[in-house]
Amino acid sequence: FTEVFALQRRSRKHKFYALRMVMISLVLHTLTFVSPQSSKHAGLSVLVTGASGRTGKLLYAYLKADPRVREVRALVYGSGAGTPEEREKAAAALNCSACDSSEGIFYGDVTLPSSLPAAFHGMDTVAITTAVGASGFRNDTLTKAVEFVGVENQAAAIVAGASNVSAKHIVLCSAMGTGVSPFRPQPSHGPPAFLKDIMFWKLNAEAFLGASGIPSSIVKPCGLDATYGRGGKELLVGHDDKLPRDGMISREDTAAVMLEAVASRAVGLRFDLCVGNGAPTTDLAKLLNNARYKWGK
Repeated sequence: FTEVFALQRRSRKHKFYALRMVMISLVLHTLTFVSPQSSKHAGLSVLVTGASGRTGKLLYAYLKADPRVREVRALVYGSGAGTPEEREKAAAALNCSACDSSEGIFYGDVTLPSSLPAAFHGMDTVAITTAVGASGFRNDTLTKAVEFVGVENQAAAIVAGASNVSAKHIVLCSAMGTGVSPFRPQPSHGPPAFLKDIMFWKLNAEAFLGASGIPSSIVKPCGLDATYGRGGKELLVGHDDKLPRDGMISREDTAAVMLEAVASRAVGLRFDLCVGNGAPTTDLAKLLNNARYKWGK
């Protein structure tokens, strides 16, 4: 009987071992064949507005290539499904073929809220690179509509219908110089005097985002005329327009910093960005942390 009992114990042990191996096999099978499907639902969905502009198109391309981002859409200035001319502009900037919603390309006007829902629907992040540009010089009505009201409209669009506003995210490209008073003599380190009206409305947009309750970060680059490309320069961050303004930052580096702010879901940031003469900056996550006030680190 002792031998029979021992055989039964070994048999039960073997059955348990076999069952355990089957369960492990099933788990591995699930990980192998289900994970790729699940990964489609991971990552961020990001809309770039002003996407056909010089900074927007770079950010769009960087986001498309970043594995942390699941879906990227573009909002190009236009109406409806886009006129042939608007689609041609989108194709040149974004390397799209159909240049329509099937490729995530949408057309709208940030000053017209009714033109925004299709592009914003279902997205968790908007990266705002819209700007009035040269057309805003001495046109205060247009400048306010694009630089301030346009940001308000985009914020309203990203949270429309959201049950959890804290799950949304906005990254705004503003500019250094918004902290310079338009009512005093122009300081040597400030922006050109003819930009003061634009800076005023950019500052209003920054203040609005800070009070909106929507998680956000604001990147404020210095002059964007540099042509050195992406990387290879020391990047400086600061506040209150105190960074030296004897350098120009490239649009490529500005877009790269915005990419990191988007992909890392950086919130509570509003910082100046320019270049220095030191060693090239390679760790953009560290750069964003350095952009925080000391009590926020």
